[in-house]
Amino acid sequence: MKAHWPRLRSFRLRIALGSTLTALAAIVLLYAMASYTIIHRRADIIDRMLSAHLAGPGFQATPLSLWPATDAQLNASFSGFAPAASGPETYALLLVEDAGSKPLYRSPAWQHWLGGAELPRGPGLHTVEGAGQSWRIGRTEHGSVTIWVAVNRSLSDAQVRASLTRFAAAIGVLAVAMGALAWYLAGRAMRPVEHLTGVMVGLTASELDQRVSAAEEDLEFAQMISVYNAMLERLQRSFLQSARFSGDAAHELRTPLTILQGELERSFARAGADPVLEESLANMLDEVRRLDSIVRKLLLLARADAGQLAIPPCPLDLRPTLDELAEDIGLLDAERPVRLNLPEQIAVRGDADLLRQVLQNLVSNAVKYGLPGGWIALSVRRQGEQWRIDVANASHGIAPEHRHRLFDRFYRADHAHQRRVDGVGLGLSLARDIAVAHGGSLALADAEPGQVRFRLSLPAA
Repeated sequence: MKAHWPRLRSFRLRIALGSTLTALAAIVLLYAMASYTIIHRRADIIDRMLSAHLAGPGFQATPLSLWPATDAQLNASFSGFAPAASGPETYALLLVEDAGSKPLYRSPAWQHWLGGAELPRGPGLHTVEGAGQSWRIGRTEHGSVTIWVAVNRSLSDAQVRASLTRFAAAIGVLAVAMGALAWYLAGRAMRPVEHLTGVMVGLTASELDQRVSAAEEDLEFAQMISVYNAMLERLQRSFLQSARFSGDAAHELRTPLTILQGELERSFARAGADPVLEESLANMLDEVRRLDSIVRKLLLLARADAGQLAIPPCPLDLRPTLDELAEDIGLLDAERPVRLNLPEQIAVRGDADLLRQVLQNLVSNAVKYGLPGGWIALSVRRQGEQWRIDVANASHGIAPEHRHRLFDRFYRADHAHQRRVDGVGLGLSLARDIAVAHGGSLALADAEPGQVRFRLSLPAA
């Protein structure tokens, strides 16, 4: 079964880790190769020196009295291959025997280290273990005298290990330094992307004219920023054309609709006693009024898209508006109970007509889509510097596939597409734009099962 490794989401962290691990792998490989070379080269040097001593003239016709000096000279020769803390008698050992294998001279420490070891009789160099240490032993003969020289390889290996351990510790410190440097360099490399991201996050429909300067950026990032600026320019041009078309179309439609509505009203007044014509004209007048409402909403949405929905900061109290809407609910459906939880005053700043349109839209939706005979609740509470205005109603709930699209323009849930429920799906979108223009927000709030709750948030005056 294929293993799935977790993927790091941070590009900067991946770059820093990747470069650090790559450099560290190269250093570790170099360390392993250098260690292998040092160990084998050191062993070769010890063997060459030992062979040179055995073949040199120093062991030929040496009087008995000079063997201690030769022993001391051997220790001095090989002392550089051992740690400084080791005793001087353990670097090298010397044994001299006559033809009858009787010792003529033996290093004081020979018996301790190699007393029980079997000495090699053949030519060349041999490795012998003695008293927990590894010794490199060579043998030579001069007349009737046989000479053995043993060099302590364990001390040499200990010195190499100590050096390599210090080198490994230095690699660890170097890895931390490389990681910090890689993190810093990755951050420097990501600055243009972070700058571009900051501009994109703060971009709104009214700020599509912003551009990112690429004058001081590297070539690769300059090209990316140029592509982004070109895309933003096309988006701005397309958005302005769309907003201008919506506004112009809605504005041009208002005049003929007003004329058509006036003519239908006069025709309705002259219909007289013809009930069939009167009903037909009434239906046509309702449709014209409905179309006029859509056009007015489209015009407001076009102004909001273009950033031209200016809100005068007039102080007002929303409590009378909510009381009137509660009375309207009683007139529309006397059997639908209304639950009120309102403070004495709800002081905000903004346009009274637009805010009334938002609240009226929420209450209208609660009446249209609520359960027959179900309740409607209007509650307001202050939280910090914000008013939380909740409009809730008894309902079967909103399906998850519809919740995220409720504020899309011209979108209506499947059960709302029937003509018995008025509307074209612009009310919530327009209400949210009006709330945003007032510095607030409109959202579908979490609610208990069996109810739907919309929350309008507005800055407190």
